[in-house]
Amino acid sequence: MNRTGRRLLRSGLGLLLLLGLAAAAAWLIVQSRPRAPQAAQGSPLATPTARPLLPPSPTSRPPGPPPLPTQAAGRVPLCTFPGGPPPDRGGPGLEKYDFSEPRVVLTNTAAIAIAEWLPDNNRLLITRYESRMEHIETLDTRTSEIQLYAKRTDHHGKPIWLSAFQGVAYADIPSLRNDPRPTRPTVELRIGRTRPTETETIVTSEGGDGVLEFSLTADPSGRYLWYLMNRTVGRLQNWDSVAHTNQATPFDVNTWQRPSPDPTQVLWQYMVIPLWSSNHTRLAVFVGPSSLFLVEPGPDRVCEVNLGGRWPKAELSDWSPNARYLALVTADQVPSPSLGYTGVTVLDALSGEVRDLPLPKERGPAMDISWGGNSQHLLVLTKVTFPNTRPNQTKLFLADVVTGDVRQMLPDHLLGGGAQGGEQMAWARSGRLLAIKCPVVAEHEPLITEDRLCLISTELRP
Repeated sequence: MNRTGRRLLRSGLGLLLLLGLAAAAAWLIVQSRPRAPQAAQGSPLATPTARPLLPPSPTSRPPGPPPLPTQAAGRVPLCTFPGGPPPDRGGPGLEKYDFSEPRVVLTNTAAIAIAEWLPDNNRLLITRYESRMEHIETLDTRTSEIQLYAKRTDHHGKPIWLSAFQGVAYADIPSLRNDPRPTRPTVELRIGRTRPTETETIVTSEGGDGVLEFSLTADPSGRYLWYLMNRTVGRLQNWDSVAHTNQATPFDVNTWQRPSPDPTQVLWQYMVIPLWSSNHTRLAVFVGPSSLFLVEPGPDRVCEVNLGGRWPKAELSDWSPNARYLALVTADQVPSPSLGYTGVTVLDALSGEVRDLPLPKERGPAMDISWGGNSQHLLVLTKVTFPNTRPNQTKLFLADVVTGDVRQMLPDHLLGGGAQGGEQMAWARSGRLLAIKCPVVAEHEPLITEDRLCLISTELRP
């Protein structure tokens, strides 16, 4: 082949190569364009459905505020409240109440603590020390009969009454029985009841990992027990006392928190306490020392409550029976060892109003709060620093959360003491009986010489 022929051949091959590259590029462009969806062939996978955030309510949801804002992009929004009719300000005034003289119903040489009234408004769930063990018991206030449900090594938070199970749930550290200072104590979750008589361990783990004892709470039906574990930090666990099954909630409380400036700061080193409203429509979750979140059943319905810089004490908080108000023991700054949580704040979950009760200025820490059955009146047990008072004296105040009125009740009596905050009194939902600690205290020092539990009749005159 001469030189001219070879040139033509090379030119032809080059042209073919260019045409091939152009065709390939065109094919890639066509393939990269959006294409209309095609009908699936065969049996497609089932469409995933949103898993409920919390177990369904045993009853239909009553009329009330619409669902809380939906969590978006990993950020929890601040709560917005829809508003509604204002509360009735014409209800009974505090002067209509008659409180009887305290009547001693139980004494003990060691500590007594009040957990809660049972739904029958006749029995109290209590704890008291006997023979170096803490007994978890019920006290029948009509007959004075005491029924033992369980024993544990020490006080590890309130026991929880489970109505559907007709027994108690509680935290315990069994290793304390043989070693008062175990290197890695494990907190176990246990249940106990009397018919049939049984005590059973529900959750245990090794290596110091276990249940966070102050995170236990029950839903209003008394069937589901909620708690948190070290190994599932931020993910609440839910135990069904009827089916005896356990599952974790799909949400992680850790994701609600703002990033911490300290990377070593772990959520569970503070406090995570869930608290159900009485109508099963809202779950208040206290996280760390200063955050409060509201959760509703449904996928990711969570928002953060703006408390205006207040620091809530989770274990001293309680929903009103009608689920409209959340009463909080608070501090207006980082709580100090000397004063601690001295305020009582009420959140109106309908209007969103956050208001402090006008308690006397001469006071120390608030020790306990308890709602009356009408969801309007709240009892507050708080230390006082009145002139010429005995050291560490606590006094009882009755507050109207609608009008803001406050009245001191039984001012001549020494009430409260001898138990942790939140375990010193309980007002029955019937509104007729108040169980309260009434120990005998030494004259010149804060020393309890005999622990006692008293009942006070609380009558509301027409």
